[in-house]
Amino acid sequence: MNSEQKPAFTPLSDEHLQFDSSLPSPVQAYLNTLSPSGKRTQATALNNLAYIFSDGQIQQAMAFPWHHLRYEHTSQLSNRMVDIGYAIATVNKHLVALRRVLEEAYRLGLYQEHNDYYRAAGVKSLRHETILRGRSLEHDELHALLTACLDNDHNPALGDRDAALINLMYVTGIRRQEVVDLNLSDFIAKENKLRILGKGSKQREVFLSQDAVETLDKWIAHRGRRLGPLFTRVGKGGKLTLNRLSAQAIYYILKKRQNQAGLEPFTPHDLRRTTITDLLSAEVDVLTVSAIAGHNSSDTTRRYDRRSEERKRQAVDRLRSPMANLKDTDGLLKDDEEVPPSS
Repeated sequence: MNSEQKPAFTPLSDEHLQFDSSLPSPVQAYLNTLSPSGKRTQATALNNLAYIFSDGQIQQAMAFPWHHLRYEHTSQLSNRMVDIGYAIATVNKHLVALRRVLEEAYRLGLYQEHNDYYRAAGVKSLRHETILRGRSLEHDELHALLTACLDNDHNPALGDRDAALINLMYVTGIRRQEVVDLNLSDFIAKENKLRILGKGSKQREVFLSQDAVETLDKWIAHRGRRLGPLFTRVGKGGKLTLNRLSAQAIYYILKKRQNQAGLEPFTPHDLRRTTITDLLSAEVDVLTVSAIAGHNSSDTTRRYDRRSEERKRQAVDRLRSPMANLKDTDGLLKDDEEVPPSS
């Protein structure tokens, strides 16, 4: 046997796949702690894990006996998922879901032995370092986006909504799903603050600039003060409803305004990247930026810092080139250089 061969993945046996529906559900307990978007994402992850651990016999996480998992099952999960073709970042997201659902199983008393839970849930995330994709927008690009919105004379409600949305996304660095989840009651007008429900149902409050408040007030004048979503649908004729925008609608709004402004493509997340980069460039300390962005770790915030790219570019220019003084401006050898013999 090859000493470098990976240990075989061990799914649950048929005996341990037997599911008792009378037991409390650790999956439901875990999903209840998440925001709507997080709930959808992690429910899919748990379904994937149930399928893998059952060797394809169970496709729904709600019907999987999570408390039967032991270290011999979970310790080989990462290798198994990488072999199947999952990216390392995706594997790590699944491991988060696994650890959390096992924790809920333990809290619900489904594990009879503490050590069985402790070992099964002790799987470590895979180490990886990726270069963040996307780009930051320049200030004149942001200006062009807002101009494209406010030039919408035939449907001013739509233009004011999009201007408020884009300005708010830039000023707060808010995630796309977080924009979708905003309600009118989350705008604390007397304090110029916005309450945001982030990942893991964690709330944070961020302050708004005066121009962000003004564009938001202008949109709310169209929307009205009825309780419901902060950003709602606007028809072609300017007719407003209280229907909440979807995450895909946010994408299409930005895409439409990008085309109208004649800009290079960018994603909703690029607006967030721009905010973080601009705050760091303005010498705002990383812990404050991390709090505004809703990052659990300042290390995540540092990955958005594009100032290092410019520093690397400047560093190369400081190197003494070995080509210096070898050639004159016409590319010819200088007089004091030895002329190679002719062949």
